[in-house]
Amino acid sequence: MAGPGQIPGRYNLVIEGAYETFEHQIPVEEFVQRLKEDDVPDSVSVVGLSEALSEEDLANELAHEMDRRANDLEYQSPTVQFVVEGSFHRSGKTYDLRYEDGLHSLQQVFGPQLERKEDGKWLVAPF
Repeated sequence: MAGPGQIPGRYNLVIEGAYETFEHQIPVEEFVQRLKEDDVPDSVSVVGLSEALSEEDLANELAHEMDRRANDLEYQSPTVQFVVEGSFHRSGKTYDLRYEDGLHSLQQVFGPQLERKEDGKWLVAPF
């Protein structure tokens, strides 16, 4: 059974320290490269999203590659966890990440289908 913050076949966004993370951790840039190479591990924690959202080019490249590989990821059903610093902030029907005195749109990368789990320190999004 999947633990909190670790649902297979979904992007799990968790606040750093709120849930157990995977031992295998990679930065956003490496995750983008692994998406391009169709080499996403079965269980992985991606770190550095908070900073990546501040870099428009990297955030756009991440969103593009995630969208491009969505069908493959649905079939492979890995457990992908994004470990973020800051806190989630609901903005209408979507969520933002509050990080370093700024709000960063999560919809830009994950689309509008973010769903809150448990106490708000965990969001899920489909591939």
